[in-house]
Amino acid sequence: MKVIQTPLPINQYYPEPQKKLQIVLHHTVSNPLSPQGDIGFWRSDSTRIATYCIISYDGTINRCFPSNAWAHHLGVKTSELKSIGFKDFMIRNNILNRNSIAIELDGWGGVTKYHDNFFNVYGKPLDKSLDVIECKWRGYEYFQKYSDEQIQALEELISYLMKTYSIPSYGIKDGNIDLRKDALNSVPGIYSHSSYRLDKSDLYPDERIFRMLKNL
Repeated sequence: MKVIQTPLPINQYYPEPQKKLQIVLHHTVSNPLSPQGDIGFWRSDSTRIATYCIISYDGTINRCFPSNAWAHHLGVKTSELKSIGFKDFMIRNNILNRNSIAIELDGWGGVTKYHDNFFNVYGKPLDKSLDVIECKWRGYEYFQKYSDEQIQALEELISYLMKTYSIPSYGIKDGNIDLRKDALNSVPGIYSHSSYRLDKSDLYPDERIFRMLKNL
């Protein structure tokens, strides 16, 4: 497991140690060949939105702050929580952020196809070195594929975090990455950003990740 320290300033996250119940998987919607754009943006932003780490396309883990600290990463709307029936809808998003460890897979996420070429969300052509998978999910038909190196690094990292914080393998290993009330209810386990919000497409349903989680 290759880990690089890319620390955020202490005023860009909340350093107070928290009890960790969940691991939440994201993808960045950015250039997977370099995490520096995301890290640079987080450093310049005062809202303390960030994740514990970003896993680069080559499998390098870029660690931004301690795993027992936290930052905002879910953005669950109070109106949606209220409509689902949560009585603590005003504070539940903060509770979920504090008690989870967020991991980003560096990648473009959903991409579009035009004349046999693929384009990212900004309308720029995808780097030819990146693979694309056909997958109808949350409004997209194609996604930039996570690399095998990213999934290998993710497996090693999740195994370490599960042991460190006694987090069970329960969750999206069952293949369900749609909105999940167990995720919103703080049930311990491993989830996807899409488990908390219907407007998010990270992660896309990748069978390699489901298989990996089942083997943990």
